[in-house]
Amino acid sequence: MKGAKLIQVYAKVLNQTEIITNHFILRIFSPEIVKKAIPGQFIMLSAWKQKDPLLRRPFTFNRLFPKEGSFEILYKKVGKGTEIMSYLKAGDQVSLLGPLGNGIKFPQNTKKIAIVCRGIGVAPMLAIIDKAKEKGIDIYAYISAATKDLLLVKKEIKQKAKSLYITTDDASLGTSGKVTDFLEKTLKDTKIDAVYTCGSKRLKRHIERLKELYGLNAWVILEEHMACGFGACKGCACKAKKDNNHKGKYFLVCKDGPVFPIDEVEV
Repeated sequence: MKGAKLIQVYAKVLNQTEIITNHFILRIFSPEIVKKAIPGQFIMLSAWKQKDPLLRRPFTFNRLFPKEGSFEILYKKVGKGTEIMSYLKAGDQVSLLGPLGNGIKFPQNTKKIAIVCRGIGVAPMLAIIDKAKEKGIDIYAYISAATKDLLLVKKEIKQKAKSLYITTDDASLGTSGKVTDFLEKTLKDTKIDAVYTCGSKRLKRHIERLKELYGLNAWVILEEHMACGFGACKGCACKAKKDNNHKGKYFLVCKDGPVFPIDEVEV
């Protein structure tokens, strides 16, 4: 989507649900945005007219519904902007800029993918899963969280995934330990064509190791604070890996990402 024309629109809220304490799914009607959007991309959103907060906030697409002209975002209430958003209801209006960044791609002849995420890092995964399912691709899902209550949208993932593996720090659901251990067990007897991860630096490091061992195609979806969303402010820079012919180079998460080959960026 590099070079694509950005769309700035006012859009209507269709509904909002607090799925667990301080975690919300917001559904927005915006045919202009959703018809151009790709899983892994994001929008910049404002739900306020006052000058504090001043800037829009970035949110990845949780799900895309092009036939209905709508999309969902999954977010956690953490500050003033998201607190204002948490009061949005059907019929309210928000200001959007997007779709922004570069979305995911499936390698040619992909038959099986894996999604690996932790906590709120699940936010972009359902859109990826929906697109894979649409293409007849099998999905292996590996999700982790501190406790079972923070395993967001696990029911929706379970409905679409061929296999679902869960770990929690307190072993309240699934097992404790590294969710990537389950991924490695899968890789020993199953060819996974692409892996997508989000939500944990530790997960990224573990998947980088598995990439070296099993020759994986793997991508990380980075989360970063942003001011503009299209590369003008340079506020979302991330360091490129020195061993990948990028010595001293920085990427902009909004413009060069947020989806990166897993071995190209430091986090």
